[in-house]
Amino acid sequence: METNITRTSLLWVVVMAGFAMHILADLLPAFWGAPIAMPDAPGEAPTGMLLLMCAFSFTIPLLGLLCTHYRAVRAMRVANLVLASVMLLFNIFHASELFMEFNPVQLLIHPAMVVISVYLLVFSLRMVKQK
Repeated sequence: METNITRTSLLWVVVMAGFAMHILADLLPAFWGAPIAMPDAPGEAPTGMLLLMCAFSFTIPLLGLLCTHYRAVRAMRVANLVLASVMLLFNIFHASELFMEFNPVQLLIHPAMVVISVYLLVFSLRMVKQK
C-alpha cells in the first residue's frame, strides 16, 4: 500500500513538472529571437484560458497530492481517482492537438504526459480498491 501511495504522489509531482516543461518548451525559441506569440494574437491573454491552464498545471495536481496525503478518508481516495481521470482526459485531448498543429518539441512531452496520466489513474484506482 505504501508503495502505491508513494508512486501516486510522485506521479502527481511529475505531472506538474511535465506541464512546466511543456511551457518551457514553448518559450525556448524566444531565446534565439524567434517570435513565440500566436499569429492571430490580439495582445491580450484570455482570462479563461489562463485560469484553465493554472487549474490543470497546478491546482488539480496539488489537490491530487493533498488527497493522496489524506488517503485515510475514503472520499479523498475517490476524489484522487476523479482528479486522475480528469487529468488523463485533459492530457489525451491536449495531445490530440498534435494532429492539428504538429510541433516536434511537444511530441516529446505530450505522449509522456498521457502515459504518466494512465499510470496515475491505475495507481489511484488501486488506492481506492485497497482500503
